[in-house]
Amino acid sequence: MKIDNQAVLDRFSGMIRFATVSNPDPEKMDYKEFYKFHRYLEETFPLIHQHLEKEVVSRASLLYRWKGDGSSNRLPIALTAHQDVVPVGEESQWEHGPFSGDIDDTYIWGRGTLDTKCQISAQMEAVEHLLAEGYTPPCDVYLCYGHNEEVMGAGISGAKEIVKLLESRGVRLGCVIDEGGAVVNGTMFGIPQNIATVGLAEKGHADFELSVTDAGGHSSAPGKGTALGKICRAGAAIEANPFPQRLIDVVAGTVAAIGPAMGPQVAAMAADPKTYAGQILAVLDQAPTTAAMTRTTMALTMASGSAQSNILPERATLTVNCRLLPGDTLESVKAHIQSVVGPEITVTLVKGNDPSPESPSDSPEFALLKEVTMEKFPGAIFAPYLMVGGSDSRNYYPICDNVFRFAPFVADDATLPTTHSVNERMLKDGFANAVEFYVEIIRRYGSC
Repeated sequence: MKIDNQAVLDRFSGMIRFATVSNPDPEKMDYKEFYKFHRYLEETFPLIHQHLEKEVVSRASLLYRWKGDGSSNRLPIALTAHQDVVPVGEESQWEHGPFSGDIDDTYIWGRGTLDTKCQISAQMEAVEHLLAEGYTPPCDVYLCYGHNEEVMGAGISGAKEIVKLLESRGVRLGCVIDEGGAVVNGTMFGIPQNIATVGLAEKGHADFELSVTDAGGHSSAPGKGTALGKICRAGAAIEANPFPQRLIDVVAGTVAAIGPAMGPQVAAMAADPKTYAGQILAVLDQAPTTAAMTRTTMALTMASGSAQSNILPERATLTVNCRLLPGDTLESVKAHIQSVVGPEITVTLVKGNDPSPESPSDSPEFALLKEVTMEKFPGAIFAPYLMVGGSDSRNYYPICDNVFRFAPFVADDATLPTTHSVNERMLKDGFANAVEFYVEIIRRYGSC
């Protein structure tokens, strides 16, 4: 097949020009930008909109069904991503406009280039290409694009509504490929090869509010303590009592995949992770990004006291953002926090969800993903991993066992940190390769 990288890039640039910013308050979202984005997709991918069934779900999420010819008894496959992006931050710090879609010699710039309109682009390009060839899949193919992933589905989650709709129709999926991993530089592990990271599970997340009340009063007569002092001591206790480390199966799989490239000593430990769990955990604990894969994290992020410097607060609060390691639950994390801060502090769950299940690494679907990935990224190490952030993919487990998190793009050391930051951008090379990746996944899925 011949895919024109520049032509794909130019069409992708148009996607970035729509400010599809989500907001925790659904009524504060500018849905007109989403609807303009939808019209752009209709104009840019006419064959998709001629041959696939399209539905708008939960106000702005998109669900496409490409009906198969029935020659395979495989369950349908779903390619997913999300349309929404985070706010731009300080616009004056952007080298190119956040919704410019500018292309220079190395990068394409703008909010959503990495997260995750690149996947919408590559997936729709792949389907449009196959339709132009006259191809019909042997089983159904779905394209699922939520509209509020970046706010964790605040209000009504578009992705969750898509799943509920499919479930109500008796649809069960054989495979879901969503955002999460990518092809990244192996320098954080001290190896020269790129690593194709495929998320098999993701941590849960929760916001807990700690609160304490006091009589308050004038700051000139504070007594022996204040509500704010109590809440500060609770915060210090949380930081002094982190969750213990654990080596869960998916992280052991990461170590087993990468270990052989890290020298004979690490390779020996990676081959027997249970025996060497203590040493492996010690190594992973040396950097925040890898340490987060070994424990439930607790981060103090917000605090409040009185509104004026000479007023003793009658109520003080502290927000703890937690990312839950599989095996922990909202209830167990709350119990841990309560045990650490003591009975004087009230601990309240504001919002959250448990960790996702773990997708299998011994299924035909996983084998297909590995096969195509290694063809498109020769020389890379293929490694399962635990996604420490969140994604829409966690919503698909009620109707699918094989939920994988992988974007077929190279994210280098310059681009990866710009996710959710100013100057978000991605390498302009590689779009044709990503389109070919999805073409091959669709072609081979029915017979895997």
